[in-house]
Amino acid sequence: MHLRPTTAQPLSTTDAPRADRSRVEYAAQQLEAQFAQMLVKSMRSASFGDPLMGNNSTYRDMYDQQLSRELAKGRGLGLAPMIVQQLTRSTGGADASVAPQGGFPLGPGASAMSLPLTPSSDGVSLPGLAAPALPRLAPAPVECDPNAKLDCSSPEAFVRSVWPHAQRTAQELGVDPKALVAQAALETGWGRRLASGGGEATSHNLFGIKAGSKWSGQRVNAGTHEYVNGQRVSERADFRAYGSIGESFADYAKLLNQPRYAQARAAGGDTRQFAQALQKAGYATDPAYAAKINAIAEGATLNRALAALDGPNRG
Repeated sequence: MHLRPTTAQPLSTTDAPRADRSRVEYAAQQLEAQFAQMLVKSMRSASFGDPLMGNNSTYRDMYDQQLSRELAKGRGLGLAPMIVQQLTRSTGGADASVAPQGGFPLGPGASAMSLPLTPSSDGVSLPGLAAPALPRLAPAPVECDPNAKLDCSSPEAFVRSVWPHAQRTAQELGVDPKALVAQAALETGWGRRLASGGGEATSHNLFGIKAGSKWSGQRVNAGTHEYVNGQRVSERADFRAYGSIGESFADYAKLLNQPRYAQARAAGGDTRQFAQALQKAGYATDPAYAAKINAIAEGATLNRALAALDGPNRG
């Protein structure tokens, strides 16, 4: 059998721009799919777990990838047309480093049509394409009952009492509310070891903040434990006293907003890093303070208590 030799035909002047346009549109769709996957991953990391997938990360990742592809189908998130507009802008002689309104800036010296399409595990990447600047939305303020009483009858009751305040304070500090509840649970034994002025009165001091010479508010004297040269010693000290759970969290936020605890605030949602930064800044003398906070944050007791909260209260 003889095969007739074929000669590759050059693209016409009308076909070449069409091919370039097709490549750009495909790249834009791939970039939008990657961005959708980033959004899904970000939402996944902020959740408390998946009751369907459990701890099976393989199936969860496969599900998230499929979900991101579905999000990018059709009109998708609306990013692909803006990417195409930006990439094709340079063909008319415009400066590709200047993005149109809502567009995506290219790196210096990058030409839209000359950008190579590089295959990757996630699809196609375009060197020089900067990520879009997304508007930062302020979270909705958490409503807290100023007259709510602290319930220490069980860990679940304790978490239910402090959770709205932990959410609001965590928003202010930019950290995980779970870390604040874990620290309060450690300091107070789930509310059962609150510094008290005697009788039924409670200091509402959820974070073990002592009353120094500059403290002008109410105070109570109570027993405590400190570590001196690695040895645990018992002593008595003055602690700040508050009139409510909200006052305790507000004063704690004021304390952590000091430059001394900048690294703790910078930890964001990383509970382990937050606890380690607290210990490094000298919040407590216990050498295992960070490890204890993280153990409570990741432990079954706190997670069971959080799972028992109603949806709106859980946040």
